[in-house]
Amino acid sequence: MVHFAAWCLTKAAKSPDRVTSELVQSYIDYLEGTGYSTETVEQRATTLRMYFEWQIRSTPAKRGDLARVNPARKLTTGHARACDKCKPQGSAQALSRGTSAKKSCDVRDSRLAQWEPSDFEVSLTSASVNTRSAYRRDLELFAEWLMDMTPIADPGDVEREHVRLYLAHLHDSGASSRTVARRIAALRKYFTWRVRNGEQAHDPLMGIHTPQAKGRLPRPLDERTAVDVVTAVNPAAQEWEKARDSAVLELLYGSGLRVSEICTLQTDGFDKKSASVRVLGKGSKTRIVPVSKPCATALMAWLGLRGEVTTSASGKAMFLSGRGKPLTRRDVARVLDSAAERAGLAGGTHPHALRHSFATHLMDSGADTRSIQELLGHSDAATTQRYTHVSKEKLRSSYVEAHPRA
Repeated sequence: MVHFAAWCLTKAAKSPDRVTSELVQSYIDYLEGTGYSTETVEQRATTLRMYFEWQIRSTPAKRGDLARVNPARKLTTGHARACDKCKPQGSAQALSRGTSAKKSCDVRDSRLAQWEPSDFEVSLTSASVNTRSAYRRDLELFAEWLMDMTPIADPGDVEREHVRLYLAHLHDSGASSRTVARRIAALRKYFTWRVRNGEQAHDPLMGIHTPQAKGRLPRPLDERTAVDVVTAVNPAAQEWEKARDSAVLELLYGSGLRVSEICTLQTDGFDKKSASVRVLGKGSKTRIVPVSKPCATALMAWLGLRGEVTTSASGKAMFLSGRGKPLTRRDVARVLDSAAERAGLAGGTHPHALRHSFATHLMDSGADTRSIQELLGHSDAATTQRYTHVSKEKLRSSYVEAHPRA
């Protein structure tokens, strides 16, 4: 809104009531013509619609005056987010392409051409699909901030001071230390890539320190609640949906799978004899994870009914939506939201909380850290160590509650 207001001042529109629909559309056209990313153009168009709706509600027309009309109501963008190539794809499809969580789109890839965001994204071959997509977006946001605040439009003109000003902007905007750390990591990767390719001589990230991210302990569900959520299947749902939801929930808690691993699981990845599943984790690393008896039963039931929703778009994806498409992260979240509501879990929960619960309950029951690391697919043992802290907190809580001298 600050950028839009400054732009309006250059057009002699000094207050919101002087903004016309033609002026708002001209601003969007300006963004697209300047090369702002398709995501940013869509986001700003949505922000303008919301702003003027609020502004009209706050200052309605006086009696006798014409009713005020939202000037951003009929905004159009030259390249809509509804583009099939620009829609985020299901994890299975993204991994099979191996380059992006979205298909290659000529219009999208032509934006911010001097910054080469598409080539940078493709260069991140060792990163996961989600990381590549996030790093590209982080780069685009930095480039657009520069375009908003300075005349700089070429990455070769970026100096260390610009990066410092950007970090100050993030801090003033309330960004968490984790968000700032990831933005810096993305920019560090980007400028290292440019220097390595000989596209510029200096790296403006040299001497820039990453802020220490504040550690957050996982918040697991207690054992009884976790079981209640996993078994809270919708009795009114169709049989195939009951079987699918039960298998998804059992894998989240019973095997500690990530949402992305649920979405990319293949039908041939389930081995009935060994009661295990072969999953594709972060960094395209494959691991074998055992499944519980209830989970194996649920998977068998689902595979027996999967054919009821299979279509040509299904492929070998284990879990499908009602339309036969591979289940997405949001679909899995909806399944869990529904189960949590039936289980009476106030405030709901999220898929990763079941993974946290899986690891914490194993730790509480005496499983060793190395085994849990293998089950979770952590490449670094330090990540698994978080669950020992959770267990220590539980131990201290029990001590305080039970010991007379605590």
